[in-house]
This record gives sequence, C-alpha cells and structure tokens, in this order.
Amino acid sequence: MSVAVLVVAGVVSGWGAGEAAADPSSAGTLYVNHDGVCSDTGAGAATLPFCTVQAAADVVSPGQTVRIEAPDELSYVESVTLTRSGTEDAPITFTGAAPSPGGSPTVLTPKGSAPALTLKAVHDVRIQSLGIGYPGTDAVAVTGSTGVTLDRLSFRRPVPSGGGTGTAVSVDGTSSDVTVSRNWIPDGYAYGVRAQPGASKVTVTTDVVTTPRRGGIVLTGTSGAAVTSNTVTAPCATGISLDGASSGTVENNVVASAPAKQSDSCPAPTAPLYSVSADSADQVTSDYNAAANGSGTAARPRPEYAWADTPYTTAVSLHDATGQGAHDIDGLNVPALTAPPEHSALIDSADADAPGELTTDIDDAPVVDDPLVADTGTGTGTTGRPDRGAIERQDTITVPGDDMPSPSRGVAPFVTSVRTNDATTSWGKPIATYSVDFGDGSAPVTQAPGAPITHAYTTPGVYAPVVTVTDADGSSRTVRPAAVDAGTTAAPATSLSGALATTADGQIDAGDALFTVPQPANAWEVAHRVLTFGDGDQESLADGPQKIEHQYPAAGSYTATLTQTDLLGRTTTAKVTVHAADAFLPVTPQYDAERTIPAHGVLKLPAATVHAGSDGVDAARLQVVASGAKASGALTLYTDGTTRPGTSTVSFGPGRTVSDEATVKVAPTGAIDLYNSSSGPVTVNVATLGLQSHAQFGRTYHPAAPARLLDTRSGTGGHTGAVAGGHSLTLTVVGTHGVPAQANAVVLNVVATTTKGSGSLTVSPEGTVNSGVSGPYWTTGQTASAQIVVPMVPSVSGKVLLRNNSKSSANLVADVVGWYGPTASGSTFQPVGPVRILNTRTGTGGKAAKLGAHATLKLKVTGAHGVPASGVNAVDLNLTVPSPTGSGYLVAYADGTTRPDVHSADYAGGRPAAGAALVKVGTDGEIDLYNAGATAVDVETDLLGDYIPATVG
Repeated sequence: MSVAVLVVAGVVSGWGAGEAAADPSSAGTLYVNHDGVCSDTGAGAATLPFCTVQAAADVVSPGQTVRIEAPDELSYVESVTLTRSGTEDAPITFTGAAPSPGGSPTVLTPKGSAPALTLKAVHDVRIQSLGIGYPGTDAVAVTGSTGVTLDRLSFRRPVPSGGGTGTAVSVDGTSSDVTVSRNWIPDGYAYGVRAQPGASKVTVTTDVVTTPRRGGIVLTGTSGAAVTSNTVTAPCATGISLDGASSGTVENNVVASAPAKQSDSCPAPTAPLYSVSADSADQVTSDYNAAANGSGTAARPRPEYAWADTPYTTAVSLHDATGQGAHDIDGLNVPALTAPPEHSALIDSADADAPGELTTDIDDAPVVDDPLVADTGTGTGTTGRPDRGAIERQDTITVPGDDMPSPSRGVAPFVTSVRTNDATTSWGKPIATYSVDFGDGSAPVTQAPGAPITHAYTTPGVYAPVVTVTDADGSSRTVRPAAVDAGTTAAPATSLSGALATTADGQIDAGDALFTVPQPANAWEVAHRVLTFGDGDQESLADGPQKIEHQYPAAGSYTATLTQTDLLGRTTTAKVTVHAADAFLPVTPQYDAERTIPAHGVLKLPAATVHAGSDGVDAARLQVVASGAKASGALTLYTDGTTRPGTSTVSFGPGRTVSDEATVKVAPTGAIDLYNSSSGPVTVNVATLGLQSHAQFGRTYHPAAPARLLDTRSGTGGHTGAVAGGHSLTLTVVGTHGVPAQANAVVLNVVATTTKGSGSLTVSPEGTVNSGVSGPYWTTGQTASAQIVVPMVPSVSGKVLLRNNSKSSANLVADVVGWYGPTASGSTFQPVGPVRILNTRTGTGGKAAKLGAHATLKLKVTGAHGVPASGVNAVDLNLTVPSPTGSGYLVAYADGTTRPDVHSADYAGGRPAAGAALVKVGTDGEIDLYNAGATAVDVETDLLGDYIPATVG
C-alpha cells in the first residue's frame, strides 16, 4: 500500500486525540515536551516538562500518565527502555498528544539499532497513541513483562521502502497477558506482530498490517492466544500463523492477498493466508475469518489455509476436512485499509463474543448495526454484529457545507454560528448530536439538532474548529472546516528594504538587488505576500523573514512593491525604489582599433573590439584619438542601431592630432558607431579604458573636489621646472589627497602649458607596459588639457607615469577629480543619451548667448533626460567650444562650491575644442561653467550619464 493511503488512515483514526480511559488528574501526569524550555532534572511539570521520554520513564510511578507532546511535530529521537511498573489498580500510561485535531501523533524514533521502545520486566503498563519511527530492527519489544497493552500505535514505514527487516511488535517468551490492539503497521517490516515460544495470553486484536515480508501476525509456542478482527493485506508470506504448539482462537480476521512476484523482499508470495501447524491444530479454534483471495471462479493465486501442514484452497475444503472455519468466507475482493463497501459479506457477520473483540474499531468508531445488511454473525452484542477485520462499516453521514462556522472570518471579537438541522445519513438513522469544538480552548458544545450553535471569538488568532455529527447508533462523522480567522483591528504592517549585492571586499553588482522582508507583526495573520520587482517579474514569499535576490535586466529605476494580504483580505504595501545602475570595470588601456573613416562615414566598433561582450555591459569608457584629417569636423560616438544624435565627442582640424574621452551606451550586441562629420577622411585610434555593467561585480565612483597633485611651475607634487622632451616624471596618486590605497582607477585632469614644441602626453600606471592613455596633444605654444581615466594597479605602487612625448619641454599640471574603487559607499552609473543639454548658439538649455569672458553659466543637469531629480552627485559630460575667436579654457564644477583652477576644455582661436568632464553636481542639481578666456565663446554640452549613490530606498 502507498504511504499516502496509510497517512490518510492515520488522520481519520485521530491517534493522540483521545484515550480509551480517562486521563488522571494533572497531579498524576508527567509531561514531556522538547519544544521550548525543558529539563530532564526537573519534576516533569507542565510548566517545565522533561526534554526526553527516557527521563520520564526513569521516574514514573504507579497511577501516573506520561504525556508526550510534540507541538513542533518533530520526532523524539531516542531509544527508550521502561523498567518501572504500575499496579492492577494504578497502571502506568504513556500517551502521545496530537498538536491539533487531525494532527500527526507524537513520534518516537529510535536512536541507533535499538528498538524505539523496550518494556523490560514490567507489569501493568499501557502505551497508547504514539507514532513509532522505523528502526530497521524491532520497533517495540516486550521482554519479561505482563499486563501490557499497546494500543493505537502508528508505525512508520522506511523511506525509501526497504526490503523488510525487524518486527513492529515483538513479544518474548517470558511475557504474558500482552494486548496488541488498534495499531497501524505498514509495509517495511519483516513481521507485524511476533510472539516467541513460551509467551502466553497474547491478544492481537483490531490491527492493520500491510505487506509484511516474513509474516503478518506470527505466534510461535504461544498459549492462550487470541487473534481477533485484524486485517492483513498483501502479505509476502503467511498473513496469520500459529505454530510451535500454540493454543488459542483465530476469529473475525481478514487476510487479503495481492499478486506479487517472488523476490528477496517478497520471499513467499504464494504462502497460505492462514497457517496453523500440526502441533498446534488440536489446540486452536478458527472461525468467522475471511480469505480475500480473489473473486469469482478464477484460479486462486495462493492457498487460503494450511491446517496441520495441509494446504486448502477454499474455506469449504478446510471445513470439510477439519471442521474449522464453519462460517469463514472467501471468493471476494476487499478494499485495502477502508471500511467494507455497502452490502459486503464482511458486514455484521463476525462473532461478537470472540476473545479480544473490542467495541470500537481501529479508528475508534463503534460497532454498529448496518440496517441494509442482514446480520449473519453471532454473539450477544447489543448493537449488532461486528464486521470482520479491523475497520467497521459506519453509517454514512453527510454534513452539508453550510453546517460550518459562519462567518469564518472577522475582526475579533465576532460571533459565528454552526447550523445543526440538515445533516443526513445513508441508513436513515436520526441525528443524535452535533458537537463543535471551536478550537480556541473553550469546551466543545454538544447539543441535539435544531438551534444553531453560536460562539464568540474574543481573541485574535487562527482557529481550527471541528464539527462532529453523531447518529443514534453512535456512528459519527467528523468534519474539519477551513480555519476561522479572528483578525486584529488593523492589518499587519508591511516592511521592505533593499541593498545592492556586494562582495566581501566591497565590489558591487549595481543591478543585483537584495531585498529584506522582515517578519511582519502578527505574522500568523498574514495569508500571503508577493514581491513585484518593477520589471515584470514577481515572487511569492514563504512565511517568516525573507531575503530575496533579484538581478535586473537593464539599468534604470524600478519600484519594487511588497503586497501583503491578511486572512481577512486586507492588503498593505511597502515600496522601495531600486536604481539598478552600472558598476565600473577598469580595463588596461590598449589601442584596439586604428581605422580611417571616410567623409561622413560610420565606423562600427563590434563588442569584441571594445571588450563589451560580457554580462550586463551597458556602456564603455573610450578614448578616441583623431589624426590626419583633411578638413575640420567632429567625431560622434553613439549606440549602434540607433539614430545618430546631434552631439560630438572629438572636434578636430586639418593636420592636427586631438584626443578626448567619452562614455557611450552599447547596443544589445555590444557594438558602438563612430561617425565622421568632416568633408574629408580622418584616422582614428580607439582605446577602451573601462566598462559599465549592471550584472557584474565592479567598482563605484567617488567624485571629489578637485585636488592639485602636480604643478611643475610651482613645484607642487615635488617636481619643479618644465619636463624636458622625451622625459617622464612619476606622480603619487593612490594614498594621497583622499584617494585610498584600494582605488582601481583615478580620474585626472592633466594640462600641458608653456609648450616649446608640438607633442603629447602619455599617462600610465607605473610598472605597466603599453598601457598608457594618450592625451592631451598640443602644438607649439598651446595650452592643452584632457580629463582621463587611468586604471590603476593597487598592488603595485599607486603611482602614475607622465611622459612628455614632445621633442621640447612643457610644464605639466595634474588634478585628481575622482576615483573608482571596491567600496559600496560610492556611486553607480546610469548611462543616458548622449543628448545635448546646452547649445548657446541655438538656445538649447535656456542659454541663447555666448558665455562671456570671465563669466559663469549655471546649468541644470538633473530632472530631465532620464536623470533623477535628486540624489545625483556627478554627471558625465562632454564640453565643446565650436568656434572660439581667442584662447582660454572652461572650468566645470559643482554649483555652490568654490571654483577650482581646473582646465575642463582648453580652446584656441579658430580651432574647435572638446573636453570630457566628470563633474560633481551641486545640491541644487546644477553645475557651473566658467569661461576663463578673454573673449566670449559659444559652448555645447552633451550629457552621457549620471552617478547616484549605490543605495536602494
């Protein structure tokens, strides 16, 4: 039989829900409860119970009951040995206690190979309403004991089902007066019940044994035995066997066969269903049994009896030869582990006076008379004849769905009621009583049908009511309706918080959110919780506090919403905004592409060229060097597959080499386009300095107030005097001016001035080869500047090397304006556009006039173009002076702060100029642009992205 079937049977029987005899007073009860505060050295009181069953077994006295509770439904893993006895008038009782109606019994699981329970040399002991875990050997052993009752035990099958070892109940040869009653013994055991030679007065009654491998009920050399009203199904050996000169009775049993092949786990599938050996035959009486060995005229798969070692295939042949089994029946199929079907020959056909016959069946249901079946049994029972086997057919009582507590939910206190006037029975019996246990600790209410039973739930909680309807003969139907929900006045509050995923060293996955959902107040009242992430995905949450991780598919702002619904249907929500953004992945700079772009041509840079093919890359930080131009123009970087924007990255003129850096969004394929607006060709050299990814652990950005690291004109930084052509100087960057030792990249503004000849500057981490960033480029006498991102090698020296590639000297200036590092307290990047937010020639950005000499222009950079209205602490810009008539430079800085002496874009008359600028943003969301030149200039500003703190809130 399946596990599911046996479990269902266990629930119906209500193990642990009641005892045959009344419990003694609380003074005579020892408590065992391992869920909570307990002590094995205490007195076993309800307020401080024993932790283990053995502790109670060691001190229990006559007349006391040991109540073993398991509200957590976890097993007691121990092998218990009882050596203490009761008396005839004051027995010792061990009982399990189910945590709720219909709940599982308390389970005792053996530790090691010893039985779960051993009764050793005891007398007057009752063990009841316990689950017994599978031990692999004997489960319950009775040795040298007398006056023992094992009632309503539920044995567990092995998982997975084994080959059949051990005995569920073993009685040794020195024990007597042992009753084994109303026990469920599943497959997985070699023997269900087994008595050894010398045992006496062993009663095995109203038990169910399924698929025993070696024998269902086997009594060897047992005198005065009574095997009564048991059901043994699908035995792989003899179902009921008495041998070894045993004596006693075998009555009212059902043994049902099932087709099986011989195997190691099923050694004798064709053995007789009943067997009485030759040395026992003269001392055993057998009658009113059923051999369910198939129906009709089909060949029986196995003998039904072996009497005095002679097999008999039918009940008739047995009776004709031996005189036994005069009222036995066969030639039928019976359902396994359920009551006989209506009109079955098993109903009302047993001997009510059989030794060991009980007044209730294995499910504690009473013996009742089925009026639809003629009584064919015998005996003096006053309620009719019992059915054969362990399960009694009951009157079918139909309880309508509206005979349940209504309303079943509300805010406490509220009143509910149960109708009591419309239950019906299949036998036409009148309904005697309705009994309702409302599940809140109040006493059950029992009354005759008629007026509704009302009840007030005064305390908030979830309650499990039980409705029991009983007919005039004692048949009953117990219904467990859906829970009654008595809610609090206000719905439980909802809370949600989040953070971005980080590593132990502080690297961050800026698109991977970690949500925290704490245990809600009045958690019992919550029906379900759903977390929607704001990107179309959602997750239903289990009970208790939760940690949920979610990877967002793209950078952007998302609203995550926790919706909590309570048992009364009331809904509360909590929201957090997730800025799924990008973390920076430094790339050792190498010039990856040198191409000539024709006039008005487009160069496609694939993902492999710009290293943008890895997970979640949304943008790349590139340096572009333009040279060999035949005409003036500009280069525009933009996302492949999109409409080319009206922005520019590098402005150039004929015969000059210029460079600039820019961050550009990549296509889903990782590709980038580079457009040449000139009327002539231009040669470009492209280097990748870093990537921005929302799905990889990377670095955060820390914008800083510009700090001067080097000025060879004044000796700042330890170097005084112009740097000769072809020479280098070393500059300490990491570990100074607020740049920590773990910085992985620094953002520098570098300037070459008082230049004596044309040239360029290369900036590279000290100790690396071929990894420098070029720029700026200059002509004789020109002041040139560039903002560059320099990937660092923190484990090397934290220094950068500045090399003057000119043949002539130049003074050098360097300022640090920010750094990237593995710390979650920095900012993450959100790419936009590119989009032009200022053009003084057209009025874009609200400024329609040139920026005057030594004048300042305020520019709002937040709240538009996908940039949040608040929380932004830096923006990634490209500044262009398209047609200057004089020389000078622009300074970009945070509004509301002191203007630094930093060159954001140097320009000279007649030459368009451009410069990258990672700029801190003022608290008002504005930046300032200052024209340090002596003439007014037009200014164009392109927005490439913004930085926000790496938080969820």
